This record gives sequence, structure tokens and C-alpha cells, in this order.
Amino acid sequence: MKHLIAILSSSFLLTSCADMYVTKSTVNTASTGGIVDGKDFGSVSGVHMTTSCGVGAHDPKAIYIRPFCIDNATFIGDQTASDGEMPMRKALTPVSFASTLKEQLEKIAPARILKDDESPRTGWLVEGDFTMVDGGSPLGRFFFGQFGAGRSYLAMHVRVTDVETGVLAYEFDVAGGSRLQGKLGTVRASGLGKATPFDLVNAAERIYLALSPNAFRYGARSSVALQ
Repeated sequence: MKHLIAILSSSFLLTSCADMYVTKSTVNTASTGGIVDGKDFGSVSGVHMTTSCGVGAHDPKAIYIRPFCIDNATFIGDQTASDGEMPMRKALTPVSFASTLKEQLEKIAPARILKDDESPRTGWLVEGDFTMVDGGSPLGRFFFGQFGAGRSYLAMHVRVTDVETGVLAYEFDVAGGSRLQGKLGTVRASGLGKATPFDLVNAAERIYLALSPNAFRYGARSSVALQ
């Protein structure tokens, strides 16, 4: 019984963590333009690959970020102190996110945010579209946040183009939010504060992790000698 309680407690903690996840992905390899569709994972026939070796784009010389389009995104929930600020907050969200994403992606290669009239000539171009920005409800999180009430939600579509080859190397959806967070929040969730800034930071970090083969250096050793 104690083991069952421990398992259930661990499961609840995992599901309650505020975070962002890649929900769908497509990979185009530069060699032959073959495609690996994320929807094929777990299917009966396995992963469908039409390339000779399936190696994706990696080690970019530089990364260029174009602020994500937010024109067609649903922008709702607790975002500002008044409804009058909502149009401005929506217009500034891509700028804020581009800056946060730059901080994450420059861990891979030198990163820069493009101006409207600029185009990259080398490296990767990262761009995309916001589809949903929902700040949720602090009141809901105060009373029933641990059950999912008032939770925030952020969803976006991301495109990574290998500029030199012209190949759309990676294309994926990122979505998530505060999830089952209560009024106290965590280091990754706002609690009663504004949730969207936390979600934007979490999304930028998830994009970095998705594009990094081993961001946490698992398996790294100080010595390679085998006993």
C-alpha cells in the first residue's frame, strides 16, 4: 500500500509540473530531403524514413531569430491590469519571446534577432507563429489550481530553416502551461502572478532542449578508462 501511495504521489507531482512540450514534429534531412513525421512514432510500421542515413541539420554557424507572428493567435486570460492594455501586450509578446529565445539558443551558436528588413545568409533561421496565449485565471488557481482550474496555456508552431541549403530542417509544435499549479506556484509557474511570462520562458527553454542532442551532458565522464 505504501508503494502504491508513493507511486501515485510521484505521478501527481509529474503531471502537475508547469512545462512546455513538443506535441508534433517533422524532420527534413539536408541530404535527400527525406521526411520523418513525428506522428509515425509508436505506429505499427514504425518510423517512416526515406533518407539514406537520416542525419538532421546540426552545428549551425549562427542562429537568426525572427519574432514569431501573433496576428492570428487567440490572446486571452489574465495578461494585463486592464483590457485597454491587451492590444499592446499582444503586440509586444513576440518581441519579449524573441529576446528570451535568443538567450536560450545562443547556448548552441551565436544568436541574433533579425530586423524586418534583414535576412540571414548562413546558419539557421528560427521563426514561427503563436496560436494560443492564455494567461488563465489567478482566482481559479487560488481556489482550485491543484485541480487544473485557472491554468494558463501557450501554443506555438516553430520552423527551423537551414539557410545555406534552403531546407526546412525542423518543424514542430510546442504547447503547455501552468498545468496543476496552485496559488503558491513554483520556479516554473506564477501561482497568483502573471502566468504568460513564465510560459514564454518555459517555451524558449523547450525549443532549445528540442534542438540540443544532449543539453544536460548525460553520460559525460571525467575519465573514459574502463575498469
